[in-house]
Amino acid sequence: MLVALCSILCSYAGASLATPEAGLTWAVVNRVLHGGVSALGCLLAAAVVVVAIPAPHAAEPVTVSYRGDLIALARLAPYPAVAPVGLPAAWQPVSSGLTVGGANGAGTVTWQLGYTTPDGSLASLEETNASAGAFVRRMTNDGTALAPSQLAPARLDGRTWNLSATPARGQRSMYVTSPAGFTVVVTGNATWAELRELAASLREVAG
Repeated sequence: MLVALCSILCSYAGASLATPEAGLTWAVVNRVLHGGVSALGCLLAAAVVVVAIPAPHAAEPVTVSYRGDLIALARLAPYPAVAPVGLPAAWQPVSSGLTVGGANGAGTVTWQLGYTTPDGSLASLEETNASAGAFVRRMTNDGTALAPSQLAPARLDGRTWNLSATPARGQRSMYVTSPAGFTVVVTGNATWAELRELAASLREVAG
């Protein structure tokens, strides 16, 4: 727009001194030019204001209390239920759900407890006395079994954990099935070290 206005300005600059009509035309062009510059100034000022205001951050996860679910789990679970003990304060509980029966079948008790980890990832404890195979497939999103490695050793506190990964979801999982008939899954997009920390914190819930 400024290039066009400058062209008009140059074409009428000489004529403005020749005739009154040309002088009038020059006055009109001059007014338009000043108006265009003022409008451009307003637009630039608005752009500066928009850039200067930072975008709002994503909402922080809301922490929850799982005390009520834990008390009910201790009372209802027909298996030695477990729960985290002694995790650092930077581990924030963000979800908890206790289900009796439902999709896992009559007589089952299932608990889900989700955390945000210190680095902002997600890690979840899932436990049930439902059929192990179907439950593990669902909780791991059909994860692919992994061999133990230095990053993800299978032995933890005397128990051997199975490992799996679902790369398409960025999901890692550790799970163990007890001969007593209950299954514990620790899963999420957290690192192996964080999943191991959660698994290592599990202690039997006092009934």
